[in-house]
Amino acid sequence: MEHKKYKIESWCNDYPGDRPPRFLQPFLLVFLKQEPTHGYQLIEKLAQLGVKHENYEIGYIYKTLRTMEKNGFVTSKWDTKARGAARRIYHITPEGDIQLKRWVVSIKQIRKSLKSLLDMCQDICGDT
Repeated sequence: MEHKKYKIESWCNDYPGDRPPRFLQPFLLVFLKQEPTHGYQLIEKLAQLGVKHENYEIGYIYKTLRTMEKNGFVTSKWDTKARGAARRIYHITPEGDIQLKRWVVSIKQIRKSLKSLLDMCQDICGDT
């Protein structure tokens, strides 16, 4: 499934804080909720949303997948039947479903807090 309907605004290049927040885990979980897949395809799905490789180093994506597997959010198996090199196929687990729901609650709270901050900034600073 292509994600052309959804687009992520670029904010990492001009982010004024120490480091931008990372939401890689919920992106990966929602992709794996749609279908089991391999790491490179996950990277392609991120790119379709507008998340560039500079924003998430490719190695960091695989490290995140390994950590998610260690935490029981995903499982993986090697696919040696496909043409070419063997690929590790990732699957979301029931615990991964629960973790994704936790992320949804957290992101909704963040969105509400950011809206309040923006409203306050507009009240004090005017339109920017």
